Amino acid sequence: MITQKEIAEKLGISRTTVARAINGSPLIKEETKRKVLELVKETKYEKNYVGSSLAGKRSKKVCALVVESKNEFYTTEIKRGINIAAKEYKVYNYKIEIKTTDINDPKKQIEELEKILQNKNLDGIIITPLDKEKVYEILKPYLEKIKIVSLGIRLHNNIPHVGPDHIKQGRIAAGLMDNLLRKNEKLLIVDNGDDKVSSKLYLKGFLDRINNTEIEILGPLEGNGIEKSVELIKDLFAKEKIDGLYINRYAHDILEKLPKELLVGKKIVTNGIGKIIKGLIKKKIIAMTVMEEISSEGYTAGKNMFEMLYKDKLFEEKWEKSRSRIIFYENLED
Repeated sequence: MITQKEIAEKLGISRTTVARAINGSPLIKEETKRKVLELVKETKYEKNYVGSSLAGKRSKKVCALVVESKNEFYTTEIKRGINIAAKEYKVYNYKIEIKTTDINDPKKQIEELEKILQNKNLDGIIITPLDKEKVYEILKPYLEKIKIVSLGIRLHNNIPHVGPDHIKQGRIAAGLMDNLLRKNEKLLIVDNGDDKVSSKLYLKGFLDRINNTEIEILGPLEGNGIEKSVELIKDLFAKEKIDGLYINRYAHDILEKLPKELLVGKKIVTNGIGKIIKGLIKKKIIAMTVMEEISSEGYTAGKNMFEMLYKDKLFEEKWEKSRSRIIFYENLED
């Protein structure tokens, strides 16, 4: 009988992609899924769980502690990816419970983590750690008993991690801006602080790259929140000829509140995605955004945890970096 590995070799894709197609994962392209399923039917491949050495293992219980972001799209997609992994491996009695806490409340996350650790039947934790030092201190005594995967924010060099390189994503955004603006055109950079996940790193990467250009830079200026940023931008746009705009945090809310006629002709690049950013790209207010493959991160965290628990896999490369995507009007998906 043909194996998934042989199907993968015939189609020139990975075995993981074959498994996703067979399990109905929405994380792969429909065309790829169609090709896999056609070959499965043609070769009379049969999924064999009974013969698997994994099927006889006892159920494994994992808790995923995910942060609720102001950008609802991020949280929804992370949870979707984790749920896809849980569904894919459900036959092995692999169970993931998702709990959420506010991204702006690290203390609440610590309280929730301490409650979770009281469960004596817990096998693994997937976590986006808001207070890395405190979270690691709490988890350290459990590392021999419980498997840990960090998601989005890297917990520790010794802990397997899934997530983007936010600094690199900031650099990519700056590279796009460099291509949009001409020599000596003026770029306004607004800094709205640290969201504990990405915004501080986005800005660092953006500045590292943009400072090596011939663009005239104004900032980074402190935005101090959505409303004050709106007023700051209105005031500066009225006083000076500004050609480009980059905001590291709350960009979608700020751009949505600014008068659209004020933004016409401005070159605007962002990091991240969501309903508002998609709408602003459709209106051609945002030229481009650089985003991570969010649901894939959730899926990969769930899959890696499964392999640690059921296959005793050790990850020598502790950081599995997710891909960055550049989204603009022509390749925007609904």
